[in-house]
Order: sequence, then structure tokens, then C-alpha cells
Amino acid sequence: MRYAFPSTLRLLLTSSLATSLSCSLFTAPGDQPAGLADTDQPFPLDRASAAGEPATYKGLPLRLTDTGAPAVTAVDGLVGVVCVGMSNANQECADFIGRVTTEYAAAVDPSVRVVNCAVGGHAIERWIDTLYDATLWDDCVARKLPAAGLRLDQVRVLYHKAADQFTTGAGGAALPVYPAAGSDYENFGRNLDAFAGRVRAKFPAVQAVYTSSRSYGGFAGSAGRGEPLSYEEGHALNGWLRDHAAVEGVWYGWGPYLWAPACGGGPTNGGGVCYDRADYVSDGVHPSASGTAKMSALLHARLLREAWYRR
Repeated sequence: MRYAFPSTLRLLLTSSLATSLSCSLFTAPGDQPAGLADTDQPFPLDRASAAGEPATYKGLPLRLTDTGAPAVTAVDGLVGVVCVGMSNANQECADFIGRVTTEYAAAVDPSVRVVNCAVGGHAIERWIDTLYDATLWDDCVARKLPAAGLRLDQVRVLYHKAADQFTTGAGGAALPVYPAAGSDYENFGRNLDAFAGRVRAKFPAVQAVYTSSRSYGGFAGSAGRGEPLSYEEGHALNGWLRDHAAVEGVWYGWGPYLWAPACGGGPTNGGGVCYDRADYVSDGVHPSASGTAKMSALLHARLLREAWYRR
């Protein structure tokens, strides 16, 4: 079905519905439906459940890796949730925070406090580069947390909208696609390794990191933000999470799966979402108000699976 507004957003406030929706998107590693077609065409990674739907993309399995539920506990009555990532993450987290305190409030535990530490122009390569620490990690801790009434030891959850920033090579051409050597897929896996290696040092009390990859890139005006790079980063994240359910004692798992194809009568992602051109601003990369609303709804539905988040 196609994603509708505003009725779908109102329905997501019902905890049982949202929990049922988000639980259906995950499967245990290796639990693949049998007898389904394979494809080299992008197809929602969180599908492969209906007759005739593909089971793999270029041999990479569809269905999201399930790393279970983390143990997240409040500190002095608060569970701090910090959003990190680039400009899309900044826009989406700001929209989500506004909804957590309004239309989602009845469904969210009052101990949850969300802080937006995502910064425009700073994707994962910046977060793993010490030259940018003052702008990113340090500013988050020194300025943004206190402004939100949070201490560093109360930051228990990160939401990471993860994406490669440097997806182009010489002459601005897009990096090779999977499975070519030097592909964006490979680069993203290495960057996820480096990011996970920094989390505990920067947020010593963090217990869980929820990660999402990019949404649809087919409207982008540049090859480095287009398809299939955005889609294949989702597969790279899925494989990485399968091998990194915990790093240095911190749980890692999927946030919402944001990628979905363009609307037009074809498949949606497992959350019932597809993207219209109007869900993006003129550059085809950054979300419009309707785009951020869709992504906030997916994030809310995903977190309603967790006892620490739901009321």
C-alpha cells in the first residue's frame, strides 16, 4: 500500500499496531524464505516475504538482520537519545523531536529525551576523523547535551543516520557498485568499523546504537547521491550488523529501514512507504516536510518495539 497522511501517522500512535508493523520487518540471520526469485534490481531489503518477491540482491540476502533487543536503563530518571549524522539526519531528527513532544507523546515513555547532534555536511567520514571532533562529538557533549538538560552519563542510546559522504571518485564519477573492488559498499563497511570504534570513548555510558542507512536516492541530481549507491549502503549495513551485534559492550542493531522505491504502483518497503518527488526538495537529496514526516513515522514505529521507549 502507499503511505498516506495524516491518518497513518495517527495510527502509529497505537503501540500495538506500530509494534506489529516493525516486528514484521526483521528476521533472524539466515532465516530466508525459500523458492523466491533473485534480482540485480534494487528491491526493499525488508521485504522478501510474499510469493514471487526476490530473496536476494546480487546474492546479498534481503530481510533485515535481527540483533535482538538491547538492555537500556534510565539514569536519574532519564534515557538520553542522541541523533548523529549529516544534514538529512539533522532535518529528520528535528522533525522527530517535535513529534515526540506532541503527537507521539502519549506513546513514548516520559523518561526519553532526544537531542539532535547531527550536523549538516558531516557524514560518517567526518565522525571518524579526529580533525572534526570539536564540531561534532565535542560540541554535542559540551553544548547540546546541557542545553537539553542531559548529562553525558545519561546518554544511553545513539541513533545514527549513517551514510558515506565521499561516494565519488576522480572526475566526480560515482564509485563502483557492488561487487566491484573499491565499491561504495566496501567503503561503507570500513567506515562503520571506524565509527563503532569511537562510540564508547565519546559516550562512555551508551548502551545501544540504532543505525539507519540512506533513503531513496533516485531523485538526486548527482551520481554520488543516487542509485544504486544509497540502496547498496543498506545492504552493507545489514551485513555489518550481522557481524557486529555488539562492539565494546555496546549493542548495535537496525533503526528504521528508510530506503524505499519511488511511488508509482510498485512495491513499498516493509513499513508501507514509497517516496514521491515532493518528499524531497529541489536537490533530490534532502527531505521536504512530507519526507521527514515519513521518516519520523518509521523511526517511531521502530522504537515502539523497545521497552525503554514505549510508555
